[in-house]
Amino acid sequence: MRRINRDVFVLSVALCCGLMATVAGAQAPAVTGPSLAAAQAALAATEQAANEMGVGLTCAVVDSRGTLVALARMDSASYFTADVAAGKARASAAFRAPSGALARVGELGLADVVEGGPMLFVQGAVPIMKDGQSMGAIGCSGATGQQDEDAANAGIAAMQ
Repeated sequence: MRRINRDVFVLSVALCCGLMATVAGAQAPAVTGPSLAAAQAALAATEQAANEMGVGLTCAVVDSRGTLVALARMDSASYFTADVAAGKARASAAFRAPSGALARVGELGLADVVEGGPMLFVQGAVPIMKDGQSMGAIGCSGATGQQDEDAANAGIAAMQ
């Protein structure tokens, strides 16, 4: 009788451990994104590009879910550009496309149903792609949309 109880106990513990591992694995989000070091290298490249263009920018790097990894605001950039840069980056990351190409998505109101924070569907952000997978996005704000996007592309190039 004791042998059966012990076997049942061992089997129960093993089953519980297996179930907990399965549940833990199912709950772990499959979020991918750039490392802090890669984000900082990208931001250094965006700042260099902004300096070459003679503009002051704020640039944001987000992961694939739109969560901020790093942000840098140049001294000459306006205070509100931080929120704008992050909003552009979130839109680009969520839809895996340059934010300037997403104006129609913004008109549909989809930003209200996608998690991750406020999104802006205006030019200035580009997705970070690796092996066909979205890793996040870089968004910039403070100059023209094209200058913002050019700086973001410089950041992408620094991550390659």
